[in-house]
Order: sequence, then C-alpha cells, then structure tokens
Amino acid sequence: MSGRRERIAAIDVGSNTVLLTVAEYDPEVGLVVVEEGEDQPRLGAGLSATGQLGEEAIRRALRTLATMRDVCRRHRVRRLAAVATAAVREAGNGAEFVERARALDIPLRIISPETEAALSYRSAAHHFPGGGRQFVADIGGGSLELIGATNGRVRLSQSLPLGAVRLTELGIPLGRLRDHITIKEWWA
Repeated sequence: MSGRRERIAAIDVGSNTVLLTVAEYDPEVGLVVVEEGEDQPRLGAGLSATGQLGEEAIRRALRTLATMRDVCRRHRVRRLAAVATAAVREAGNGAEFVERARALDIPLRIISPETEAALSYRSAAHHFPGGGRQFVADIGGGSLELIGATNGRVRLSQSLPLGAVRLTELGIPLGRLRDHITIKEWWA
C-alpha cells in the first residue's frame, strides 16, 4: 500500500441498531475493512407513542457510541462520519440527542430520508454491481427506503414510516403493507 493510507470510520445511528465500520483507505487500492461493530440500543423504542426518544434508550445509545468512539481511537481513525436516521430525525428531542452525542466527540448529524435512501442505494450497488433495472428495499427500525435505478441512475426514491421497530410497536399486520407501497408503475 502507498504512504497515503488513512484510517476512516462511519457510524450509522438507526432506530434499532447502531453500526460501526472502521476501514483503511488507500487511493490506489480502495477501502479495506479493519473492524465492524454493532449494538441494538433500540433508540426508537416508544417513539411512535410519545414522539420522544426515551431517556433509557438514549443512555443505551450513548454508551454504544462511547464504546465505538473508543474503538475508533484505538485504531487511530483520522476521519469519522456519523449519521442518525428516522428515530432521531422524527423525535421531538432528536436535536438534544445529537448534542449529547457530540459531547462524546461523535460528529453526529441527522440525514434526510432522501440522503438515507441514496446511501442505501450506493451501498447495495457497490455490493451487487450490475446494469439494467435495480430495486433496493432497505428496512430499518423506523423506516423503509425504496430505491429504483436504471443503469446506475436513481429513478425512484421513497421513504415510508414502515420500520421494524415501528411496525412491531404499532401491531400492524404485514399484509396491510402492500397498500402503502406503490411501485408497479415504475417497474412496469
């Protein structure tokens, strides 16, 4: 590897799971994953009923973030990106959670549903390259992102409030989901 190697990391704070990827980047070689980690603090638990992130869920998520920060320090990560999705985006106290994460030296930012969908598509396209029509469905704890692409160009992007945590708490039968998903026109 060349002398321009750099350790980078990404943290994804979802409604159910927090994911960490630490990688070494070399412009000539690309990315090599060094370590991955995850925890399920269920940050979005109870959000549908209260509109707020629960204090115990916040504490669990912050403990997870502190552990991930320590992993990044151990690996001498030079750049860290951290994003929060549906639960933090929708919660009345989401901005407060972001500030508490930043106090831990986690540069957390809330991303839009469109950005979440675009990142989901990029990840899937990287892992499953190919031309023609592609359809990605990324179900998280708080939302479902649907992305349709033709020859690498996104043609459809929709975020629906149909995540696993939310649906479990609301007790919605899965058979009713097809009433909310309208992609037939695009796929035809």
